[in-house]
Amino acid sequence: MELQIALILLIAFIVLGPEKMMELATQLGDFLRKVRETWDELRYQMYLESINRKVLEKQNEEIQEVKEDGTAGTSQDAPDGASEGTKKQTD
Repeated sequence: MELQIALILLIAFIVLGPEKMMELATQLGDFLRKVRETWDELRYQMYLESINRKVLEKQNEEIQEVKEDGTAGTSQDAPDGASEGTKKQTD
């Protein structure tokens, strides 16, 4: 594998010459840097989406637990069992 790469570079050096070879190496380096930055950004976005998905799943589980417990809607009830709207009307 290393021998093949060395052979390709030698042929490119002979065909292109030293000046063109340096330009090509610079362009190749810039291209590889952009590819790496894009890949890192993609991985970061996938990581954030994974975290967001886990948070949403956790929230959905908590909401489901509240619904199953039957405690949903009782936070607005007055201490005597009447709803707040009913309590305000009778005062």
